[in-house]
Amino acid sequence: MLEHTFIHLPNFGPRRERRLWEIGVRTWDDFLERFGASQFHRSYCSAIASSKYALKLGDPEYFATLLPSSQTWRSFPHFKRIAYLDIETTGLGPDTDYVTVIGVFDGHRTHSYVHGYNLGDFASDIENYDMVVTFNGSMFDLPFLRKAIKGVRLPNLHIDLRFLLASLNVRGGLKRIETQFGMEREDDLKGLTGYDAVLLWQAYKRRNDKSALDKLVRYNAADISNLKKLTEWAYAEKRKRTGFDDINAKA
Repeated sequence: MLEHTFIHLPNFGPRRERRLWEIGVRTWDDFLERFGASQFHRSYCSAIASSKYALKLGDPEYFATLLPSSQTWRSFPHFKRIAYLDIETTGLGPDTDYVTVIGVFDGHRTHSYVHGYNLGDFASDIENYDMVVTFNGSMFDLPFLRKAIKGVRLPNLHIDLRFLLASLNVRGGLKRIETQFGMEREDDLKGLTGYDAVLLWQAYKRRNDKSALDKLVRYNAADISNLKKLTEWAYAEKRKRTGFDDINAKA
């Protein structure tokens, strides 16, 4: 979708972008061919040339900077190194609480980082990703991590599924949304909440209850296991609602 995107240009919104598609300017190359000789469009052509180069290089930072947060979904198919991420903590305040578990699903495997074991590996490992996908991460997970782990460099290209799904009229907590999509968790994880995650960590720390830690890690993994499927669904729906494919099909 990125090569059909003009919404990242100055003073461009969905309506202006759609008007371009309707007059036959459906790709960056179309724009350069149509307006390349126009002095009025000079700055736009320069921006599009930069966009083409950034996409060729696979530069996620370029698009993280220019795309509005509500439009980062457009970059989803273009970057393969995606971290589907969720964290567990001892509470809500990074000044007084700390991270207990970080889960990262890379699209194939789940990587779990646990306080007191391998949490220190997260800061270096996360730098291998181009994009991060979370559920409500812009409000909690990412700010918490940036404050709790000094010097961590998280991918700036971010899709927050909570708000992306809400724009498609799919609302509620992650577990409720999973149920709507027919996604089920293991029996012993059904009904667990973030507060239960805190209690599981406390049980592990106070009694060295390894079963509580195992359950906490599995609960965290469950929170990221379906993010890829939900993102794929949301991307397809958002693309459909732009109208691009219908316009292109009529050409």
